[in-house]
Parts: sequence; C-alpha cells; structure tokens
Amino acid sequence: MTVKKNIYYILRLIIFLIILIPAGTHKNTTALAFFEEQAKYVFLHQWYPMLSDSAPEKRFQAARAFLNYPEWGLPVLRNTILNQDTESVPWQIAMLTGMLGDSTDVPPLLKIWKESESKEHSTIWLGALKRLYWKNRVPDSKIPILTSLSVSYSEKSPDAEKSPVTENDKKVANLMFRIDNPASAPRFIKVSSNFWQTQIQENIDEKYYWIPAGGRIESSLQAQISPVSHVDYMRLDFRIWEVGVPDPLIHQTGEIPFIVE
Repeated sequence: MTVKKNIYYILRLIIFLIILIPAGTHKNTTALAFFEEQAKYVFLHQWYPMLSDSAPEKRFQAARAFLNYPEWGLPVLRNTILNQDTESVPWQIAMLTGMLGDSTDVPPLLKIWKESESKEHSTIWLGALKRLYWKNRVPDSKIPILTSLSVSYSEKSPDAEKSPVTENDKKVANLMFRIDNPASAPRFIKVSSNFWQTQIQENIDEKYYWIPAGGRIESSLQAQISPVSHVDYMRLDFRIWEVGVPDPLIHQTGEIPFIVE
C-alpha cells in the first residue's frame, strides 16, 4: 500500500507539473523552481525523519529516496552534519553521506564520530569515512612526517621532583606527537601505539586524524602504565597508517625510562 501511495503522489506531481508548465522560458523556470522547493520540503520533513524510524520498512523507503535523488537529499544530510548536536545524528546519516558525498564531508563526520559518547555502529561510521576519502584521494609520493614524539608522566611524586616509579604504581603516560603533511592533498591517517616491558602490554586505542594539504596536527594519547621491578625502561611502538592501507607509513620505536618528570 505504501508503494502505491508513493507512486500516486509522484503521478500527481508529474500531472501538476505538466499542467503548470506552458510554453515560455520564464514560466518553465519558475515551475521547476517551485517543484524543487516542494521536493526539498518533502526530503526535510518526510524522508529525513523516516531515516531513524523504528520500522525497518520506513527506513528503507527513506534511504531509497535519498539514493535516488542525491541532488535534493545530500544538502539535507550535510545541513544535519554541520548544524545538529552530536548525539542527534543517526548512523544512517553517515552511511548515506558515505555513498553520496565527497572527501570534504570527512572532517565534519569525523568530528561527530569522535565526540559521540556512544560507539555503537562505529564500523558504519568508519566505513563511510574510508569510502569518502578514497573516492577522491589524490596520489602523492610525499607521506606524512612525524616531526615530534615525546612521553611524560602525570601525577608527580610528592616526595621529590623526580623519583622512580615502583612496581605497584600506576601512572598515566602522556604520549605527545606532531605530524606534518607535506603532500599537496589531504591525508586521512590512523595512529596506533603500545608500550612493552610493563606488567601487561599497554595498548592505546587507535585514533583517526584528518590532515589538510600542507597542514599539521598536534595531539596526544594516554595510557595507564604498570611498570615491573626488574626493568628501568619500557619500549614504545608508535605507528602511523594511511586509512585503508594495510602497511604502516611510519613505525618508530624507542626506550622510555620509568621516571616521573
């Protein structure tokens, strides 16, 4: 019944358009503009709310409308990404933008994904970001450059300016880094790292970054470190990946002393 109803509305629009458009360029342009405004209104007030409807059938119908008419649907999606609160952006927006948009949509989508407290449907968000990036990726032989990497510990010892970390201590290691992009095109990267020679292998959650052409990012990662008594150093493995490429662009290792600075 819903399909028949949609067909009925479409036929009405076509008949209305045929009646409305007489010969003449000016009237023809006016009628088309009116038709587009009506279509945009329907997308904003009917199809968009249906994207997050509890009924799968309605979500499918709405998604189909956006895919069939991207010239009207994509602006609605982009407006949502740029102007809505993080928690109010459903995963369907990321999915459809990944299919219809381009690489300029990566930064705002990435920001929403990072700031979202809920990590549900993360694979959909990441998949959309990858698709957008690789649709318009410009090849360049210049790879990102790790220009700075350092580690410091939080929670200074109250007894001394510098003191060893004991085996039962748990300290927060702050991993600070700076990455430059010398390429003439943006790069979508992933940073991963882990510490060795601690009581457990301290893996830090992967993080994703968008670096504009000729741009730079300065960021930090944190991990709780549990040292062991028989070593004075821990090993750090730091890797930079281009998203969608299986091998890391940069893999840097180093020995970090167990000293509170």
